[in-house]
Amino acid sequence: MILYSSPPSYYSMIARLALQECGAKFNIRRMDIHIAKEQLSSWYLTINPAMTVPALTDNGHSWTDSRAILEKAASLASNQWCDADPGFATQIKEIVDAHYALSIEHLTFGKAMTRLPPLRIIFPRMLRRIIQKLEASLPSSTNPQATQRKIALNQERLAYFTEGDLYQKLIIERENISHYLSLLPIPSDGFLFGSIPGSSDIVTTILCARLQMIGEFDLVKPLPALSSWFERMQARPTFKRADIWTRFQPWRILLRY
Repeated sequence: MILYSSPPSYYSMIARLALQECGAKFNIRRMDIHIAKEQLSSWYLTINPAMTVPALTDNGHSWTDSRAILEKAASLASNQWCDADPGFATQIKEIVDAHYALSIEHLTFGKAMTRLPPLRIIFPRMLRRIIQKLEASLPSSTNPQATQRKIALNQERLAYFTEGDLYQKLIIERENISHYLSLLPIPSDGFLFGSIPGSSDIVTTILCARLQMIGEFDLVKPLPALSSWFERMQARPTFKRADIWTRFQPWRILLRY
């Protein structure tokens, strides 16, 4: 299996941790999504029409988003993950559904733009350039519908970060995350559900890591049992092997990894 992944990408981290936790053997193809913007290249379009990371390929099969990869990992893990337990399956699905309803990008980049005013100019300008590049590629695109969807997505992103009160939007994003955290079971000595990990542990670990990275871990601190659970997840060898970021590492972007 080959995982197309970018080190700082939130959803790539989900895929990396899921594959590590299920014991899968895979190689990583590191994607430069910031400088070279390989996710927009024609060769990658044939792998993932959504032009996003991560993507996973295996003998002609492909999984083109982190949730599909998470489900693949759960199937590989079988009864080693609590997803396979009928008593937990419904609750786990509800938690994973709620996680994917969150907008991590909005909080991550919105927080950065409020703390570093130059980003209020730089980030929208970058989005406009991506839109222009995609529009220019449309006549020769091998998948014009996918390219058009990517253009529309970036136009929505641009509107979110440039229209309305960004500070008020961030309050809403924090409330959404607090609500998500309130849905979680209270972990004791093990994982979120019992004595073995599952999909809910994967996505919540990455969420907590991102909150720590962007200075929003105060959303977790009122839940001491969850804070302790996250410490245990960080101590697992899979956490380090999956290269989970709990602090921003800009040099790894500038050096193109």
